[in-house]
Amino acid sequence: MRALIILLIPAVMLPSAAFAQWREFFAPEEHFSVNFPAEPEVREFEFETESATLPAKVYTVMDGDQLYSVTVVNYGDSRDAYTEIPDRSDEADAAMTWVYDQRASVSFAARSFRLRDGEVTHDAWHHIDRVEGLQIHITNPDDSRTYAGMYFQEGRLYIVEATGPAESILTQTLFQQSLYFLDDEGVRIRYELRPDGSRVRVALP
Repeated sequence: MRALIILLIPAVMLPSAAFAQWREFFAPEEHFSVNFPAEPEVREFEFETESATLPAKVYTVMDGDQLYSVTVVNYGDSRDAYTEIPDRSDEADAAMTWVYDQRASVSFAARSFRLRDGEVTHDAWHHIDRVEGLQIHITNPDDSRTYAGMYFQEGRLYIVEATGPAESILTQTLFQQSLYFLDDEGVRIRYELRPDGSRVRVALP
């Protein structure tokens, strides 16, 4: 058993050492932090939800043949965008559509990944610091891998994506797991999650 442990340690530590060269990137205006291999390019665009068009930003780094990105869609400050939507008596008025779009935002984002070419190999509930969401893994037609996560926190939808060759899956996974959320003062947020879906913020050690 001891010989087996000795053989396994280098295989795990070498990619981790490479990942340690990355930098922590803070986006306090969008209330998140994540590790990137370089300074990301930031682009503003319009995101099409199920019912409206909302302002969004995408933070992107291309590292060789590997893509790392975080997309942030702002629902919280976009209520006015729903006032122009005609009421639909069979579903909801415009005001409630704003609420429904937020509640469904993670599922809506996940659907766009499921519809891509490729084989979904993992599709499950996930959380970061008890902020609930979904995590999806895809094996693409060119045999590259996509690791994606979608989370909704305080009026913002966060979509994290890492795509690259199969041999880079460790850095893809670590990128996805490096995301965390910030409050208005830039302090990391963590919750205690309860079975009924309610949550209480807890102090970090």
